[in-house]
Amino acid sequence: MKKIISILLFACLSSYAMGQASWVEPENPDVTQPVRLYVDLSKTTNTSCADLTGPFYIWTWKPFEHPAGSGKENGTGDKPWKNSNDILVMKQDLDKGAKVWYYEMTPTEFYGVAASEVYSKGISFLVKPKDGGGYGDPDLKTEDLNIVIAPPKLTRSYIYQVPAVILSNEITNIFYDNPVDTNVGMKNLAEGDAYLWIKCSGTDTITGAPVVYQPSSFFNAGSNPSLEMKKDLATGRFYLTMIPQSFFGFSPTFKPKEIECTVRRKVYTSTADRTTDQPKIKVGCD
Repeated sequence: MKKIISILLFACLSSYAMGQASWVEPENPDVTQPVRLYVDLSKTTNTSCADLTGPFYIWTWKPFEHPAGSGKENGTGDKPWKNSNDILVMKQDLDKGAKVWYYEMTPTEFYGVAASEVYSKGISFLVKPKDGGGYGDPDLKTEDLNIVIAPPKLTRSYIYQVPAVILSNEITNIFYDNPVDTNVGMKNLAEGDAYLWIKCSGTDTITGAPVVYQPSSFFNAGSNPSLEMKKDLATGRFYLTMIPQSFFGFSPTFKPKEIECTVRRKVYTSTADRTTDQPKIKVGCD
């Protein structure tokens, strides 16, 4: 692909309202739920589709491109560019404009990737008619488009998770927004100084008894390397990446219910050395 245009989705302003060619609805989506990818053909840089009447199709390759024969490949036959897959046909949204088209999908299901991959890679695609030309004819397509997918806005001010729904066998990131923490004792933490005390509670599916997994007690967490949070120097936020099943070492009969966590300094001397937030995060079913 020749050119990637990054479309930033700002927290308080709709991309559509700002005149962008492509955007996602809802903003800050939970990508385990349906979303719509919108394109306004009147605002694309490559105008070869602008005067066509449709139907139009998406052609997508990120966060994952489905191979030929998978059923979700972009095009079929010996000349796939001339024969877009019918499952990728878009719909027109006349309420938003005569040239506005959208494709609805659940990103994690459509691409077959974890939610964290959608948030980290975004969604890259272009729009074309079923027959995109090529093979000696002029290409009919928009430019390459990339939508940066921002995770859901959360009410927790300091500690939050991505994706919004934690699954025991998928990658989860626990974030600590150190710059906005109002606890003076936790201000300006350095790399290597933030540790995540964390525990997961649930039940044994055979006995029904409550079960708790905890890598370390709160007071010993600062000496457990697996609980050290990494620092993003660009934002000042800390994060810990894990797959809950392997991180906690769940037994086959364990059904997780919620994860409880808080952040503390490596060296803990008083309550000033910990966050006041101690969120309880629900764990979904795989």
